[in-house]
Amino acid sequence: MRKILSVLLGALVALMLVGCGSNVDDATADKYIEQAKAVVENLNNENYEDIQAQFDAKMKANLTTEQMAELAPIIEASGQFREFDKQSVEEKDGYYTAILVAKYSEEKRIYTISFNEQDEIVGLFIK
Repeated sequence: MRKILSVLLGALVALMLVGCGSNVDDATADKYIEQAKAVVENLNNENYEDIQAQFDAKMKANLTTEQMAELAPIIEASGQFREFDKQSVEEKDGYYTAILVAKYSEEKRIYTISFNEQDEIVGLFIK
C-alpha cells in the first residue's frame, strides 16, 4: 500500500510540474529572452544608460542610473560571467516576464525582467 501511495504521489507531482510550463509561444519567448539577455549583458558591463533607455516612464522615475550602479559590487562578487543556465518567459495581463539563471565563476544570479506590450522594461529584479 505504501509503495502504491508513493508511486501515485510521484505521478501527481510530475503532472503538476508539467502544468507549470510556459504559457508563451516559442517565438515570443525567444524575443523576450534575447531582450532580457541584453539587459543582463548591459548590467555586467555597467551600461546603465542603455538599460534605463528601455524603461517605461514609471521605472525611469523610480530607478536612476546611480541606483543601478549600486548593483555593481553585487554582480562583481558573483565573479566572471560564464553563461545563461536556464531561461523561461511567462505572460500575465499583457506583461511578459523573463527569468534567467546566469552562471558566474563564483555563484549564480537569477534575473527577473518584466516587459510591457511596448517592449519597455517595467520590472527588474536580481537575486
